[in-house]
Amino acid sequence: MLNKILIIVFLVSYNIVFAQSLRTKINDGNDKYGEEQYEEALNSYQDALIDDPQNAIAHFNRGDALYKMEKYDQALEEYQKALSAKDINMEAKTHYNIGNTYFKQDKLQESIESYITSLNLKPDDNDAKYNLELARAKLKELADKQQQQPQQNQQQQQGEQQKESGKDEESEKENQQQQEQQQGEQQNEEQQEEQQGQQLEEDKDQMSKEDAERILEALKNDEQDNQKLRKPKKGGRRSVAKDW
Repeated sequence: MLNKILIIVFLVSYNIVFAQSLRTKINDGNDKYGEEQYEEALNSYQDALIDDPQNAIAHFNRGDALYKMEKYDQALEEYQKALSAKDINMEAKTHYNIGNTYFKQDKLQESIESYITSLNLKPDDNDAKYNLELARAKLKELADKQQQQPQQNQQQQQGEQQKESGKDEESEKENQQQQEQQQGEQQNEEQQEEQQGQQLEEDKDQMSKEDAERILEALKNDEQDNQKLRKPKKGGRRSVAKDW
């Protein structure tokens, strides 16, 4: 009988000491958390989990520290482990924090579902109500933007097509103006060439007349010379031909 009493006393004492040690480690982590020393807080909570791996409070607090460090995926893992607690208030708070974590990740539908679960467990939680409406409003805003985006894209495409069409028309006008300018220049060149050709023909005709006159004059001179050369000779005497 005495041995049984001693064993019971020992177990009670051990549980008390163990609970005090666990509480001390968690409280130490809370102090670090309050000082925004989140890494040190994580270490303290981890020490508590070494003593009690299933401790929901230690997991919950680790989730909070990881949330502050913006390590949202790891925070969600810790919160999921904290749901093992058989306490409605603890479960409601955990779902509320899960909702906040999803909200930070822009997973709005999951966030809304978590807030609803939290409110089902604790209907008088005004913070959960507010965050639920905030998540719904943001989700609606994103849905409206997604509906407007195709219209904006279509309008933008139409605007770009109009710009391109305007550019094409402007380019076509420029090309037409260039072609007209080139045709005008070509016509001017042809007219100049024609005028130059006419002038050359006139010059050629003028030169032909001058050359003809020179040739006729030369022929006349040659004829005179030839006439001189063919003067009859007197018989019985030689005379030297003279150039009159």
